[in-house]
Amino acid sequence: MFMREVTFFWKFSRIEHLDIGLVVKIFRRIEFLSYVKRVPKDVRCLVKCHFADGKGPEDIADLYFLDYLETIAKPDSPDEPHILMLRFNHSLTNLNARTNGTSAVPNECYLDGEGLRYTIQGPKLKLRLISGLARMIAKPDRVSARSIHTSLNDDNGTLSSRQMKLAKFAYDKGYFEIPKRTRISDLAEELGLARATVSEHMAKIESTVMDDMFSSLNSVYLSPESIRESIETMVIEARDIGFSDTDGFREMMRNIRTNLEDELPAQELYLQKRHGSDDELIQASMEEHRHNLSHIEEILRSKETQTATI
Repeated sequence: MFMREVTFFWKFSRIEHLDIGLVVKIFRRIEFLSYVKRVPKDVRCLVKCHFADGKGPEDIADLYFLDYLETIAKPDSPDEPHILMLRFNHSLTNLNARTNGTSAVPNECYLDGEGLRYTIQGPKLKLRLISGLARMIAKPDRVSARSIHTSLNDDNGTLSSRQMKLAKFAYDKGYFEIPKRTRISDLAEELGLARATVSEHMAKIESTVMDDMFSSLNSVYLSPESIRESIETMVIEARDIGFSDTDGFREMMRNIRTNLEDELPAQELYLQKRHGSDDELIQASMEEHRHNLSHIEEILRSKETQTATI
């Protein structure tokens, strides 16, 4: 089956201005090694890290999205790394855990002097959701994607089991050879289906495979409903974990507001292409996007009011 791998990259100079900005003052390098536990709101990982001068595990408490749990190995010299167990509380890592199909790639997720690299694997539809959210939270400076191959028994592939069986049948009969050894009408006759039905299924199969192999994950469209649901989930998770009132969480919400405002023209163009001349549908959808902006403003106002009260 076709799976995808997508890598997001943020330049070092930009990280300081994101909600996770303090991380560059605590670590010179931090690298994801493996999961220890992986459920929403409790993503525990082993990491290899080199601390900045004068910093150590106790300084991790300054980062709203990380909890220090345990030191697995201490370095014997300044050049050697710490091996730590940390809990990641960021909305992006929680979403990755919630998809139940995507996962971070060991040794391919790290922060160093060049920037932050975050590489995940999974089926394309689930990666699209994470790509869209990553762009909302903090637009990556670079996004790259490639197809990877997994077992035919993997249910997370881009084709359904029925589509895969039809594609395999057509392949065995020589439909994809040049020149073709069989025609749509021949396949339809052997399968006992209408020619138009088989033709439609084959067109969908070819479109799905080509889209999976070559489409970009750099400009994923998220519907207003998906954005609203993501925002609500982020707020609930942040409140449950206990960091909804932190400066970092408020900064993340501000980034989402700014990025969503910047993308409204692109969203409108997408909807025009999708709906044609149906102006009422386009207008209704854009109003939903603007409603999401108002919702973020309400969240920020409530957080600022709570802070002022305290």
